[in-house]
Amino acid sequence: MKKFFTLTAIFAMMLSASAIAQDFPSDPGTLLVDLETVAADMESGDSIPGYAPTGAGSYAVGTAVTITAQTIPGYTFLYWEDQNNSSSISITLTQSTSKTAFYSHDLYDIKFVTNGDTISEPHYYGDSITTPQNPSIEATDQYTFAFSGWNPSITRVTGPQVYTAMFDTIVNRYPVNFYNGDSLLRSDTLAYGTTPTAPTAPSQPTDPQEGLRYTFSGWEPEIHAVDAQNNNYYAQFEEEEITFTLVVICGTDTTITYPAWGEEVTVSPTTQPDQHFVQWSNGSTEEDLVFSIYNDTTFVAVYAASFMEIDVAANAWTFFCLPQIMIGDGWQQEMLITDSLAGVAWGTYSGELRASAQSGWMTPEEFYATQGYIIYSTKAGKLRLNVYPEQVTTEAVDVMLQEFESAHAENANWNFIGNPYNVAIEASAIIFPDTTELTATIWNGTGYDNELLTSATLAFQPMQAFFVQAPGEFDITFDQTASPAPARRALAEVIDNSRVDIQATAGGYTDKTRIIFRSNSSVRYEAGRDASKFITATAPIQMYFIDVDNVNCAQMVRPAGEDNIRLGYMLRNAGDITIEMPVYAGDYELYDALTDKSYDLYETVTINSQAGTFNNRLSLRPIKKVTTAIDNTTVGETTKLIINGQLFLIRDGKTFTVQGTQIK
Repeated sequence: MKKFFTLTAIFAMMLSASAIAQDFPSDPGTLLVDLETVAADMESGDSIPGYAPTGAGSYAVGTAVTITAQTIPGYTFLYWEDQNNSSSISITLTQSTSKTAFYSHDLYDIKFVTNGDTISEPHYYGDSITTPQNPSIEATDQYTFAFSGWNPSITRVTGPQVYTAMFDTIVNRYPVNFYNGDSLLRSDTLAYGTTPTAPTAPSQPTDPQEGLRYTFSGWEPEIHAVDAQNNNYYAQFEEEEITFTLVVICGTDTTITYPAWGEEVTVSPTTQPDQHFVQWSNGSTEEDLVFSIYNDTTFVAVYAASFMEIDVAANAWTFFCLPQIMIGDGWQQEMLITDSLAGVAWGTYSGELRASAQSGWMTPEEFYATQGYIIYSTKAGKLRLNVYPEQVTTEAVDVMLQEFESAHAENANWNFIGNPYNVAIEASAIIFPDTTELTATIWNGTGYDNELLTSATLAFQPMQAFFVQAPGEFDITFDQTASPAPARRALAEVIDNSRVDIQATAGGYTDKTRIIFRSNSSVRYEAGRDASKFITATAPIQMYFIDVDNVNCAQMVRPAGEDNIRLGYMLRNAGDITIEMPVYAGDYELYDALTDKSYDLYETVTINSQAGTFNNRLSLRPIKKVTTAIDNTTVGETTKLIINGQLFLIRDGKTFTVQGTQIK
């Protein structure tokens, strides 16, 4: 039926063209006819604009004309209206004529493929394709698929085309839970196929039964790759009746037993040599400790030494103080054990004896707390104090300082005391009258250090003895709770101290001496008083100082000034003396009166000397002028003055220099 109407329409077009051809030309001398060409869609009968066959125009009657059907995109030439299927034809024009080339509209198969499923749709060339509804793929346990578009992108029809649906693949995630009974231990969300990592195994179920021990045995079900439904795990335990391990450690003794749950047991310390029981590791001080056992338990007996020890060097003095103990003040000889020492000699110091004699040293008949003592041994070892360390008091301890009058001021007022604690204590924690200035004289192993008790840098080590020269009778109080000192603190180290150390060597023997310069030195106390001590008294060579009272001192403390310091020495045999002087003061030089030569104190000096005692050959001379204050101090009938750094002695109306030369 479609073809009938199409032919009828084409025939009407041809009649119309013939009617036009009957018009007379404007020029009657030439008869013209018209040739019209048309390209038509065979299916629709519509003309195809812009693609009419070539050759159309006006021609003289009888003209032979060739017309050609054009190539049209999306169309295929079929034939002319006379069924001639040649694309080019020739005709002789006898009248106006219309020629129609018939085309078929190209039809293409358009396919849409989704996950292997195909939908086909026919479309004419040039058609616009309506984008179909987004396709979907059913999710699996492992994956979810999300449509992401068509490949290639959809365009107008130009030929057959296959469009493939594209999808993003998403790995599904599932909750994974680990339980101990009803208690959730851990919850994660993991990708399908991932093997989860179990948490730390619980030690027991959440509902333990008394008297049973639980051992973790694994997870139910066994841990596997994450799937869509079976991802909950439950802790499994093996049960057994409880027996616990009880370990009791007493020094080198260890016992192990296995009591049952809830069983009552008793633990007791064993006896350890030279030690006593203090407490158990749980803090209990009960020696026979009774308790019921409900878990593995370890008890360690804590012991402490049944004695205290003081290190004693070989062939040297060791200064110490007996501590105040809570069981009483008395110390007996048998409480001082010297088994590890050899050739032991005891010594202490009596201020009262010193005030009336040349020496205050004595061998003790009784021993007392807070009293200073000296021990000498030919062998290094330990002095054992047969008392528990925890019995030493930690409370404040008062010590009486006494004044001992003497005709010789340098012999008076000496007290030999010490730190009564088993810990270091700062000097600032020692309490005494504010109006009193006290100086501690401390043995440092080779000589004495002299330090004010008010010094912020001074600390006394445990049970360390020292000298104090008291201007009167009064108590000084040691209080370790006021300001405990670290053990590393220096014994005596003062910022305003400077010193010269002199070491003399001759014949294989060495002697050491020291002079200390202090800016706040007191003439009454240090310059010529008993603060100066012999360091070496029996060596074949002895180097010493001559103080203002012509006292031989292997160490002395004096004010900083400009005065010369006379040196003396005793030499048993003639020979060379090598003198080394590590300098701290830096303001003096060594002068040799025999050779009239001066030496820099930084140099090592060698002199030759005869045997004997020499008091006037060597001296330290100041090389830097230092102005010091005037210090007027009266001791009995004796007055001493420091004027512009020069020290003078006035006695019985006569004036002497520090070297002993009478001025007037």
